[in-house]
Amino acid sequence: MEQDWTQNNIKMIAPWHNTNLQGKLMTVGCLLNVFVAVLFATNGSWYSIFSISVAAWCGMWTYHPRYQHQDAKDINEGREE
Repeated sequence: MEQDWTQNNIKMIAPWHNTNLQGKLMTVGCLLNVFVAVLFATNGSWYSIFSISVAAWCGMWTYHPRYQHQDAKDINEGREE
């Protein structure tokens, strides 16, 4: 009875295939901010805390419906409600 390890972990960024163009740009921005945060941290700069915070903010926003891929079925179901 083996579980997939991702079932118990919190996911920070929405999967690439579930995002639209804006979501993909947000994901790239998140990853760039993580890279910059590591560079700042290795230089001993406190700006790394700000950069990693922005990366977390960008990563969590990828789950917003605005950044998710929507097809015709999703749009029609939203109108019925």
